[in-house]
Amino acid sequence: MSSIDIETLIVGGGIAGLACAAHLKAHGRSVRLVERNDHLGGVIRTLDEGGYRIETGPNSLFLRPEDPILDYITSTGLDREIVHAGQFGKRRFILKGGKPLPLPMSVSEGILTSVLSVKGKLRVLKEAFVPPHEPNDSHDPGEETVEEFVVRRFGPEFLDWIIDPFVKGVYASDPEILSMESAFPRLVAMEDRYGSILKGALAMQFGPKPSTSPLARTIFSFRRGMGSLPGAFASLLGADAGTNAEVIGLTLTPQGFRTALLFEEETYYLHSRHVVLAGSAIHSRELLQDICPEAVGPMTEIPYAPVAVVSMGFSKKNVGHPLDGFGILVPSREKRKILGILFSSSLFPARAPEGQVLLTAFAGGMSHPKLAFAFDEDLIEIVEREVEAILGTKGKPDFLRIQRWEGAIPQYTLGHKSRIEKITQALPEGLFLAGSYLSGVSVSQTFTSGIEAARKILASPSES
Repeated sequence: MSSIDIETLIVGGGIAGLACAAHLKAHGRSVRLVERNDHLGGVIRTLDEGGYRIETGPNSLFLRPEDPILDYITSTGLDREIVHAGQFGKRRFILKGGKPLPLPMSVSEGILTSVLSVKGKLRVLKEAFVPPHEPNDSHDPGEETVEEFVVRRFGPEFLDWIIDPFVKGVYASDPEILSMESAFPRLVAMEDRYGSILKGALAMQFGPKPSTSPLARTIFSFRRGMGSLPGAFASLLGADAGTNAEVIGLTLTPQGFRTALLFEEETYYLHSRHVVLAGSAIHSRELLQDICPEAVGPMTEIPYAPVAVVSMGFSKKNVGHPLDGFGILVPSREKRKILGILFSSSLFPARAPEGQVLLTAFAGGMSHPKLAFAFDEDLIEIVEREVEAILGTKGKPDFLRIQRWEGAIPQYTLGHKSRIEKITQALPEGLFLAGSYLSGVSVSQTFTSGIEAARKILASPSES
């Protein structure tokens, strides 16, 4: 039994925890990061198997100009490893009537697209004249579901064929259960400011544009895959980050916190002034049971969508679709069993052997949660059948790998903002949170949550 003193302990080695630790260390603070799994990075991981480069989680980055991860990509030298999505990076498909149709990405494409009917297109244009939202009494004042917001502003057809598949691609969810304010706050703010999403989009398109990093608003990854991102931060932290270390207890002390840690069948006790819980709400609430029970209830109310990621390698000649895009999203109206298919080898180089292609199919989510946990043989049969029907594949894949995530994506359901406020208000002094369930599920937003936790620590009163 050993005891270690540290200024800040970070529990969770996903991108949020790594960001927090790196930011504190860059400011001269003493940190220790512990991760219970055998690797850092959480769901962000790249595996090289059978000549294929597999992403077990996120496949690419799309950043906003204000995202702090941009500076870290440059400072760690990762910018030299960047590969941008090829010519197909901005082209997406929507499945309609069993056929992949290009998603309109411009006004001219929107006019010509067959994804929406003439009536549906006219209803979209009418959005500019729809009055702003007025609160109702069906649930929290002023809060709408994504479904309610989109139908009110753009009509049901736009919801069914554009937003529904988009929500499946981002949240593995359904528009009727997500809070618009929490899931897409920028669109709500745009309505508040401009009275219309279309008017707001035009104002932003033709308004002044601040100078930004050339990486902002581009789709990119790294030469060796997304795993390079957590790998760079692991190198920065060195011995200050450890794996296969499970936190089994957390208690308050007059000086801060006493954390019980199990590592190689031995219990260690870490004394720290600050603790950052950077895992999922599911894991964090387990550690808060004794010291902060008021936060556990709201955390329990945050559901997670399970997802199975099925990587499939085919000979290029055995795929009927040209795979000339980012991938294909599957609307609920199509009654399919998968959420979508990513054309992984069309996006970035060296993702498949010569003459082969790599497809990544996603199954489960909030629509079919049990499918994510189906027996391998059942899941494979379903996914192969769906991919064949959608893309015209022939025969069995030459390569196949399944990655399951029990708690893949937190769900920002109605009341999410209020729950997060209750959780943070209940935390004892010195305890901070980071993670994708707080203020955004993308890689950059999750990273930012770690930076924000670090900034709160840096702004806290110094030890006397």
